[in-house]
Amino acid sequence: MESPFYILLNDCNNGHELVNRIYRRQEDVYIIELFMPVLSGIEAIKYIRKSNPETPIITYSGTYQEDMAEILSKIPNIFYCEKKSSVIKDIIKGTITSDTFDYDAYSKEWEQQPLAVQEYMDRQKKSQEEDLSPIEIQLMKFCYEGFSNKEIGEKLNLSTRTIDTYINRLTEKLGLKTKLHLIRFCVESGYYNSSM
Repeated sequence: MESPFYILLNDCNNGHELVNRIYRRQEDVYIIELFMPVLSGIEAIKYIRKSNPETPIITYSGTYQEDMAEILSKIPNIFYCEKKSSVIKDIIKGTITSDTFDYDAYSKEWEQQPLAVQEYMDRQKKSQEEDLSPIEIQLMKFCYEGFSNKEIGEKLNLSTRTIDTYINRLTEKLGLKTKLHLIRFCVESGYYNSSM
């Protein structure tokens, strides 16, 4: 009969701590974050599997990682899922302790997540690009051409401080971090050779 009680016996802060605790006792299931500090989840999983091929391992990450999914698919008795306690609970109750959770269907659905994220990012980028004003495009071109903020200010009859503010706002608007990223965006988006 299935036990309705699940108790978290060990909580580790990183992969190294997890590996050190394995010697002490046998767990019913491991729940491992794929990208843990010190020793990654994948390294901890490989280590566990050397001495213990049986115990189910549930590993998770914030977004679907195709390369990790491929590596994990070669390791026996492992479940790779989204970082959601409800999904982890469903896998434990429905796959590890019984047979009611369709893990294969879940995996196929989760595999599509990066595509959905990429589509969303493409839509966001497109709408941001469409919203660029002629002055913002001109600022990007000046940055691309290697002008300092002071030189750009002189060309546009604006203070250096105003140019600093405009460039900071523009990088934020485009979700970029630095002026260098802005220059790369200018090149990748084809603005440097456009007539505008």
